[in-house]
Amino acid sequence: MAEHNHAVCNVCRGSDTWVVATLRSAVDGREYKAVRCKSCALVFADPIPKLSFEGLQDIYGPDYTEDMREPSEDSRTLRALRTATSRQMDIVEKHVKKGLALNVGAMSGAIQILEERGWKLRLVEPSQYAAQTARERWGFDVTVCKIEDFQCPPGTFDFIKLGHVIEHLADPRSVLGGLFTILRPDGVILIDTDNAGGLRTRIEISARAVLGERLSVGLVKMLTKKDLRKRYGRLIPPVHLYSFSEPSLVRLLHETGFEVVSVWKPAWGDPTWFPLTDKVDFSAIERAFIKLDQFGAAFGCGDLISVLARKRTT
Repeated sequence: MAEHNHAVCNVCRGSDTWVVATLRSAVDGREYKAVRCKSCALVFADPIPKLSFEGLQDIYGPDYTEDMREPSEDSRTLRALRTATSRQMDIVEKHVKKGLALNVGAMSGAIQILEERGWKLRLVEPSQYAAQTARERWGFDVTVCKIEDFQCPPGTFDFIKLGHVIEHLADPRSVLGGLFTILRPDGVILIDTDNAGGLRTRIEISARAVLGERLSVGLVKMLTKKDLRKRYGRLIPPVHLYSFSEPSLVRLLHETGFEVVSVWKPAWGDPTWFPLTDKVDFSAIERAFIKLDQFGAAFGCGDLISVLARKRTT
């Protein structure tokens, strides 16, 4: 049963927050509460760890960035990601002219698509290992620092992209405020992350509540090999610290100065937002969950959420 919590929501600043699970991290061994805000539906970890730059290196080192090690430029995965990025830019370029873009993160060579389309590109990445790999593999010029510490003049960028980044940030409100400042008037930002309001996630969490923690942990471990004692939906502290749904993400963007242009809630495997390839060997249970996710996406409840927003000037 959920219990009332003292933590204040970082989106709506509300205090009507409830503990929905207790988690034990496999990364740092700490205990975290999974907390849900009743007002805006944000799910977040409590406490939010205060990680130094050096502390981030321990989390986002070689083990975390293993997927970057694609065998070649002709790999099926990289081709799919390049195609997806190109489709995303088809959408973005309907709303902003080509200019200077900032990509937060250096985990994939697919971002080269922007340069090929005529954009000037800068990257910022907190992981020294990921940045070095990006330099060696794709020749990127990467600024290595926490995004909170990234500095440049106001109005520098025409477009900012955060692909599965916002859930990792200790203070997404503060980061979006900083990105708002360095985005030029009428510039746009594209954010994608996991959707806490997706059909698959809702069913998983509802089953957890109905069955109880002990039974659901054992059942999920047997069927999927996943350990619910370490995760709540897509919340996996200290890696994923927030789990957004449309109300919480749209509200956060609005309160940091942005006007939402479009919202998409696709399924995993969507060719525009998160393609999956035959390289991934899914179990029968995972394939069933993917089908469930695709069904949810058909009704606007996919397990991903992507938001395109414009910097408000008035």
